[in-house]
Amino acid sequence: KRCVEALGIKPAEAQSYGKAALVGEDGELEHAAALLHPKLGAPLRAAVEKGAALVPSCKKRGGPGTPFDVPLGHKDAAFVRSHFDGVEVRVSDAPRADEIVVAVAVTDSGRPLPRVGGLTVAEIKGVDGLR
Repeated sequence: KRCVEALGIKPAEAQSYGKAALVGEDGELEHAAALLHPKLGAPLRAAVEKGAALVPSCKKRGGPGTPFDVPLGHKDAAFVRSHFDGVEVRVSDAPRADEIVVAVAVTDSGRPLPRVGGLTVAEIKGVDGLR
């Protein structure tokens, strides 16, 4: 919800999304998976209205300042290649050994000047999360 508000758009105007987590050295990747998958997907979909496609995700282990990427994909159709992208995140003082950093990204468009073909935004049916 805060991502959509920060963009200054209506929830329906969000086009792509993604989520990621960075686990501190004493944690396990499964701790990140437990936060990202059962707890974050449904609220994120609600915040962007619809969200038929799976939310792209990534998890990593590292110490404070370790960069990690939030993968992005179209919220309603995974085959829309113009929205395959990512955002690098770095928090200089986190995670500590027993912490987890969780990041969410939302966009209001795809990449500028996409040229890889595939399904276009205008062709989305939004039924199965793929097309």
